[in-house]
Amino acid sequence: MNWAIPIGVTIRTFIGFLLLSQSFVQASFGAIGALVAGIVISILIRNKRMP
Repeated sequence: MNWAIPIGVTIRTFIGFLLLSQSFVQASFGAIGALVAGIVISILIRNKRMP
């Protein structure tokens, strides 16, 4: 699995939510959601590449 996608999306989402909402809790939940989405996307990409 390519870990660069989930980690990058998580960090960017956390920073974006933190700057917009000024709420650490909201930013944390957004980052967790982004991490899950990034992992799913990474798994889908990996499965698509493997015949």
